[in-house]
Amino acid sequence: MKLVYAGVAASVTALLLLDLLNLDHPVLDPVAHMASYFVHARAGWLLTIFAVACAAAALALVPHLRRRVALGVFAAGLLVAGFVPTQPYGQWDDQSLATVVHGIAGWAAFVAIPVAAWRSRRDVPAWPGLAAAVLAVLLAAGTVEMMGDGPDHLGHVAGLVERLLLAAELTWLLLAARAVRPA
Repeated sequence: MKLVYAGVAASVTALLLLDLLNLDHPVLDPVAHMASYFVHARAGWLLTIFAVACAAAALALVPHLRRRVALGVFAAGLLVAGFVPTQPYGQWDDQSLATVVHGIAGWAAFVAIPVAAWRSRRDVPAWPGLAAAVLAVLLAAGTVEMMGDGPDHLGHVAGLVERLLLAAELTWLLLAARAVRPA
């Protein structure tokens, strides 16, 4: 389970560093803009570190859970989204291959983790249905945000919603690691 803890710690560190290093960005704001928009900002490579570390944490749990597929989809979606960057903010092209691949992979990861939480509720009794409910609500809010008028639809909160979703996902990974650790 050390890999789970290390992956979560590296994920949190990478995302926090990315946000802190870009606090003075003239356009991007972590509350208003999703992390993907920061890929072309200062230290944008931290997004790839985040994706790899988070995917590694998820994959380290796979052998310990009976219901593994959703967690595998989560990890795969993170890896694809982490290695297929989007266009710079303001140059977003909904028709570009990178945007489509990144968007589908990211969305698959975000959908898969509440499914993994729900399906693994017997393996992870510390946070049974609550994890899935919290993640599903955040996913729904993020979907409404992005399907409206893009990142500016609900009063500039897409980044906050995404980061809350990521925090809930990382918390679930930690709780799952604690629940399934070998005796």
